[in-house]
Amino acid sequence: MSVSYRKGRRLEYGVKELLESQGWFVVRAAGSKPVDLVCIRQGQTVLIECKYNKSPTKQELERLAEISKISGARVLLAVRQKYGRLRIYDPFTGETFFPYLPPDK
Repeated sequence: MSVSYRKGRRLEYGVKELLESQGWFVVRAAGSKPVDLVCIRQGQTVLIECKYNKSPTKQELERLAEISKISGARVLLAVRQKYGRLRIYDPFTGETFFPYLPPDK
């Protein structure tokens, strides 16, 4: 098991635990196909792709846009930046996602 795989998996589980602590039902998609986490709370579905210390490629962003279009769900990126900072955000608007806020109605 490579170091980058372990870091990525640890990030996925950390984001999963964070969202679960805020009342989300979270399923981790093994093998990162097509996204890492499927998160559901109060009728809202959010799909999250996790990245450890790197930005998504153009092809990854296109794939996420297509998944969002097909599913009707919001697609987000969770990025663990240098020095341990975690940011969950919409890769298309740049808007930060706060998992503890109530869903938009």
